[in-house]
Amino acid sequence: MGPNLAFIGVAIAIIGGGIFFQARSARKRDQMRQSWPKAKGTITSSKVVQPQALAAEGSKDSGPFDVSVQYEFRAGGQLHFGSSVSYPRYFYGKQEADNISSRYPAGAAVTVYYNPEDYRECYLEIRNTAKYYRTSIALIILGGLVGLVGIIQSFG
Repeated sequence: MGPNLAFIGVAIAIIGGGIFFQARSARKRDQMRQSWPKAKGTITSSKVVQPQALAAEGSKDSGPFDVSVQYEFRAGGQLHFGSSVSYPRYFYGKQEADNISSRYPAGAAVTVYYNPEDYRECYLEIRNTAKYYRTSIALIILGGLVGLVGIIQSFG
């Protein structure tokens, strides 16, 4: 049982390590986006749409929905246009999509976060994408402990 347990521990630690590096990269990108400059913007249109390719046949209220929000903002002395509410882009249930769309009615003043190196990359909300950072660390520790127990059992 000891060698098998050691192998399982190493596998768990490797999975945790893979998740860790992805989460660390996402965390760095989150921090970069949060430091972007902000500009005042105006919503030009907002509506809930159901992508045809993803719509369930025969049902208008099931399946994934997207929120199409168009806005404009001034940065760098020029007028720019955006359509991304947040990164990453999600599909929503009908009620959540309606709630998001209602937060951004046409004519509303908004704060736009934008990439100063590429104004096309802009968002109304900055979300935290590094959700599995702590989980990855826990998996690495768990894998190390399971592997250690397996090694001890193989010598005992």
